Amino acid sequence: MRKVRRCKITILRKNYFPFRSSSCRVVGLTLLVFTIFACNIGVHASPRIGVVLGGGAARGFSHIGLLQALEENGVPIDLLVGTSMGSIIASLYAAGYSVNNMRQIATQLDIAELVDPIIPPKGGLITSSRLQFYLDTLLQHKTFAELDIPFYSVITNVKTGEEIALHDGLVSVGVQASMSIPGLFPPVPIEGQYYVDGGMKNAVPANVAKQQGADVIIAVNVKKEAESINHDSLMTNLELVLWFMIEGYAQMNISAADVVIIPDVKHDSYMDFQKVGSFIERGYLAGLAQMDEIKAAVLAHDPTFQFIPYAQPGFTDLELASTTRLAISGASRLPRPLQIIPELTLDTLDQLPQIGVRISHGFLGPYSIGYRYGLHRLEGSQEIFWAWSNPDGLKAEFFARTQTAQDTPALGGKVSARAAKDLNVTALYLNKGKVHWRLSSARTGLATSQYAKFDLMAHLTKQRTAAPYEITVNPAMRIFPFAPKASLQTALIQPYGYVGLRFTTPSDTLKTTASYELGVGSECRFFGLYPVETRVVCELKPDAAPQWMVKIQTVEF
Repeated sequence: MRKVRRCKITILRKNYFPFRSSSCRVVGLTLLVFTIFACNIGVHASPRIGVVLGGGAARGFSHIGLLQALEENGVPIDLLVGTSMGSIIASLYAAGYSVNNMRQIATQLDIAELVDPIIPPKGGLITSSRLQFYLDTLLQHKTFAELDIPFYSVITNVKTGEEIALHDGLVSVGVQASMSIPGLFPPVPIEGQYYVDGGMKNAVPANVAKQQGADVIIAVNVKKEAESINHDSLMTNLELVLWFMIEGYAQMNISAADVVIIPDVKHDSYMDFQKVGSFIERGYLAGLAQMDEIKAAVLAHDPTFQFIPYAQPGFTDLELASTTRLAISGASRLPRPLQIIPELTLDTLDQLPQIGVRISHGFLGPYSIGYRYGLHRLEGSQEIFWAWSNPDGLKAEFFARTQTAQDTPALGGKVSARAAKDLNVTALYLNKGKVHWRLSSARTGLATSQYAKFDLMAHLTKQRTAAPYEITVNPAMRIFPFAPKASLQTALIQPYGYVGLRFTTPSDTLKTTASYELGVGSECRFFGLYPVETRVVCELKPDAAPQWMVKIQTVEF
């Protein structure tokens, strides 16, 4: 960072002057004043540059790109102020993380692993205690006083409505409060008071940077604009009123900024966490587009200022991987509240829907128990199950299933592992029924674009009869004609068309038969985090009647 040059002047006491006469003293004082003046000739105090990062949830990832643009163009950052997602990004940068470090964290993180639905709701719909632990580990448990760059996290007192620019205590707690959207997250207690998202009163707190002595203020506003408005929707009208209130406060406080940057994210949903890379790029381009204006504001304070490109060194890839792994594993092992969750799942054996209820977490720890009713073609089935899972994606389940035509229940179990982010491997065993065991693997999103995703599934099945092993390969494509995703208050929805092939090969004849799958489906992500996918498919087999199937994939909290 650019530093101010200072001259060190030592003032001698009267008794130390070598001359005693008044005329000599006058000469001495004159020389002293001249020396001070000479030391300061040509010296300009560098302007203190403050960067203000506003709220906007997923859209706030664009702040990372803006920071990169400032570094590449030699614009130093002497002060950081943040609200909500802006507070998260600002805290990491103030703690020493590089732009590339933050890009890796943002693109690799699955936020759904760090927030839990509160069922039944209590203070909010989602708890953020595990996310706070994760951030605290990344921030190395630092207080505000220990940060490399001064940082202020803006929060709102939920009782008085007072806006606070927090600069004391544990940084992660201040950030947790700053991102706690009312109704979605519970309020965060700090010294006997409760606080929520600073964006409720100050979405772009440029005034805070002014109050803290910034000479040049660069503010980023990732505001939302609706492309179309349905005035017949009660939720839409309530949402618009909230937007107007927040925008009114933002316009009042943003006037303190010298430069206001608005990335091109105004039509994107705050829940679209799948667009991290796109948001970062658009923040970078927005910063470059207004770089001349930023430099002009700096030069207005110091015409001799030199813009020297730099890059905050951050952490090595090895250090970053170690820290994030520690943060994720530690957060995953925190106690989670007891949940009673309705389930709508897909039967692994018959690929047909099941409805039921699951009790998990709380005193059960890593275990869960539950009941399911299967919507089978000829008769329903009922089962009770016991399951176990660990934070690394390994799961085991054992179940007892009864059907009307069976005298004794069928016993079975399955073990699944997440081999990679989009690769799951499952082994299934059943002591009674058509299928004896099955080994499956599924890779979703093997190739992706804005309008299509390519998936690949494979099964090795052994039936209980004398039939041979059966190998099934199922490549499929989901085609999304409508982009971007539709936002419905608490969820993102994106319908698609489905085209698939199914190749089946018995091990004895090695004669492959093919069938075709056509259908429609929809991806749905609640709060942009929890995926639920429903698909209606018609399977066409040679010399056989068409067969309709309903496939459902749901998240397990």
